[in-house]
Amino acid sequence: MPIRLLPPELVNQIAAGEVVERPASVVKELVENALDAGAARVSVELEGGGADLIRVSDDGGGIAAEDLLLAVTAHATSKIASFDDLEAVASYGFRGEALASIGSVAQLRITSRRAGDAHAHAIEVDGGLVSGPRPAAGAPGTVVEVRTLFRNVPARRKFLRSQAAETGRVHDAIDSIALGAPGIGFRLSSDGRTIVDLPPQDERTRCVQVLGAGLAPELLDLSFELEAPELHGPIRISGVVGTPAAAKASARNQWLLINGRSIEDRSLQHAVREAFRGLMDPSVHPVYALFIELDPRAVDMNVHPAKTEVRLRFPSLVHRAIRRAVAQALERRGLVVTERLPSVEHPEPTLPLPLGVGQRTIVHADGGIAWARPMADAALEPASEPAAAVSPAGRAASLRAVDASAPVRFMQVDHAWIVVEEGDGLTVIDQHALHERVMFEDLQARIERNPLERQRLLVPELVDCGAGAIERIEALAPILDRLGLECTPAGARTIAVHSMPSFLVERGVGAQEFLVSIAASDLRADDPRAAEAALSEVLDLMACKAAVKAGDRLTNAEIAALLARRSTIDRPDRCPHGRPTAFRLTTADLERRFGRSVSPR
Repeated sequence: MPIRLLPPELVNQIAAGEVVERPASVVKELVENALDAGAARVSVELEGGGADLIRVSDDGGGIAAEDLLLAVTAHATSKIASFDDLEAVASYGFRGEALASIGSVAQLRITSRRAGDAHAHAIEVDGGLVSGPRPAAGAPGTVVEVRTLFRNVPARRKFLRSQAAETGRVHDAIDSIALGAPGIGFRLSSDGRTIVDLPPQDERTRCVQVLGAGLAPELLDLSFELEAPELHGPIRISGVVGTPAAAKASARNQWLLINGRSIEDRSLQHAVREAFRGLMDPSVHPVYALFIELDPRAVDMNVHPAKTEVRLRFPSLVHRAIRRAVAQALERRGLVVTERLPSVEHPEPTLPLPLGVGQRTIVHADGGIAWARPMADAALEPASEPAAAVSPAGRAASLRAVDASAPVRFMQVDHAWIVVEEGDGLTVIDQHALHERVMFEDLQARIERNPLERQRLLVPELVDCGAGAIERIEALAPILDRLGLECTPAGARTIAVHSMPSFLVERGVGAQEFLVSIAASDLRADDPRAAEAALSEVLDLMACKAAVKAGDRLTNAEIAALLARRSTIDRPDRCPHGRPTAFRLTTADLERRFGRSVSPR
């Protein structure tokens, strides 16, 4: 077949494949055009979820009659005129593709009038065929109507989802634009029913409206600035971020805007999560709307026609600024704990705590208040059942780890809590949370040096991970291999596990339990920062699975070893999921509880 030029109509339909994905993308392009035209109020009306009708009306500057034909021509725009303009684009639109693309796959009508004109003018495009412009009735501003979307591309139309689903996507598109333009009024209606009605308002009020009024007490204000000469000016960050109590099961209420435009960037989302590390369970998602202001020369918006992807000149600087801005907001609320719990006066242990499966079933016969004593004494303690799963060498290592010169009184309560007498009061410790933190930091230190040891299975274990899990597991394969987990697809829903981390095998954690938990997560490894976050979250998961649980009986030697490790880790106050590991009751607290006068000390 000879090489030939494609007709303009086919070129526009090809371009429409990227620009016009569904009704929401049409609404986004038209509303952004309205904002570029200086509109103070934008109204969007839908019928049939936008598949039958999209009508966008604005009170902006309007389009001159002689420019209407150019407006529906591909690569014609009033936003930029040179490469220098493209390098520092500050408008929402600039590619000049949207209207031509929409007109190639739908019936498009534009009616526009400038403030000084006697009447409006209208132009119509149907499947790429242009009619007009001609005089029409209309108020100052512009009305764009898009009817029967994908009417001449039935294969695209049948892939649209239900009316409710498409309306929901349009709602999200309006929210994303409205966040970046709080001074503009927006209205969205579907089949005559009003869904969104936002008056012009300040930034925080707009955030509360979009994120949900019920979250208002948990939304913290951000105000941060970082000088960045490399980016031709400072990085300014404002907006709101929810406390850990506002976290949601999905990432739907997460908004990042650069220079007023909503964008998607996993590395910047990772920066927010890093600020929450240790404060929140990794299985939930923080709520936020962050407004990032950069010099336009520091960000390339011309990455994809949808303009939701950007390329930053110095992404590490922006990542650092976001992390610090969110961390500072949390600190102001007192949500970043920096102080350490009082430490038990033991020497630093030489080996990690070897709490194995068998050890969890051991309990001292007396079951009462215990003393941490030097090894020779502690080794004589009786036990109600043997430590079958722990080698003599492992027990000796455990006891050496807690050799102490001074006794510390403690007791286990309900096989879940450890009560320790320390200083002027008591510390109540969650044994699972503290052990999880110890194991997490141990695993982090080990993985920084070498991949974790693995144990090869004699027969591969087949694990049903559910639909869609194969792709997620395969994307994480390099990370899982470092951790000692080797697996391959064995069907549409099934993974064959060939080796497991020895760390988990020794603690009775099976392949099914571990892999299903990974498959249920939303981990990604698309770039180095996302991979780093994924690795940390899998280490969190490993530590959680392997740690002692509420209900596990610990020997006095095991408890003493756990208390000794508390003084050697970086964050003894919080487990990796962000839950507290302990709380203090001082003697003064106890006296107040019992109605005694607080004695001077």
